[in-house]
Amino acid sequence: MPSRIPLDPKLPKAFDATPNEARSKAQLDQWWDRPYGLTRPDGCIEVRCLNGGAWDRSTHLGIADDYDGACALAEAKRAEWLRFREQPCTCLDEGRVTVVRQPQRPDEEMLELASFATAEEPTEYLRANFPEPSSSR
Repeated sequence: MPSRIPLDPKLPKAFDATPNEARSKAQLDQWWDRPYGLTRPDGCIEVRCLNGGAWDRSTHLGIADDYDGACALAEAKRAEWLRFREQPCTCLDEGRVTVVRQPQRPDEEMLELASFATAEEPTEYLRANFPEPSSSR
């Protein structure tokens, strides 16, 4: 059974009009990566999550017909987003190619995983250390 999400929670003032970098640590601790549902006038439930998918508001994850469907949708979309967000990427910096993991929250720093002199080396590093999800099954 999917994890239960809060339904129609009391959100902080200007919750969907605040840049993620301007949020307090307490707000990030309470809401970051924690999906919730909002009941629409037609009875369906809109699922949203403050997760970095938008720079200044929560991310729309989808709409479900009922609460159980909303919980299942939240679990699936959260897992999908976390897999995407955790994947490292490459950056070109002063002639070096750096493999980094982007910050997972606005109050975290980018994490440098490795640095290379050529463009081929990071490709091999990523292939060896972070295989595509479909190839690791």
